[in-house]
Amino acid sequence: MKHRPARLALASPCSATIVFALSLLTIAVGAYMSFLRPPLLPEDVRALGVDPNTLPPSLMRWLSLVFATWGAFIAAFGIVLIGVASALRTGGTRVLRRASALALMIAFGRFLWSNIVLRSDFLWFIALLFLLSLAAAVMLVVGDRGPVRPRS
Repeated sequence: MKHRPARLALASPCSATIVFALSLLTIAVGAYMSFLRPPLLPEDVRALGVDPNTLPPSLMRWLSLVFATWGAFIAAFGIVLIGVASALRTGGTRVLRRASALALMIAFGRFLWSNIVLRSDFLWFIALLFLLSLAAAVMLVVGDRGPVRPRS
């Protein structure tokens, strides 16, 4: 009995293309949040009704860390969408599994890093989440190799 990779029902090429375009835009938003977004946007200042110069620098550093972490989760979601678009177009799950593994490492790796920097009281729980995501990522990638068969 030959092992066959999982196959999904194909979607229309148009829907797969739209999901792929959305994935690229989502990754771009995540990159902006992680690397370019200032701690406070003009609308943030308006909503808060404060002079940003009166806020402590530690708050700005914390906000930068938080937005970088959110950005990683957003970018990771975009990476998963690449896998979804591929699965919709081809019916295969290989790209989906690998994209999901990468997304898990980006999202939970950045989450762990942020909590280490913050010296979080809940670091043990965040570390557990990271270890679970690492285990899942390894299983997703190793699953690409198929079952191990004894040699005859």
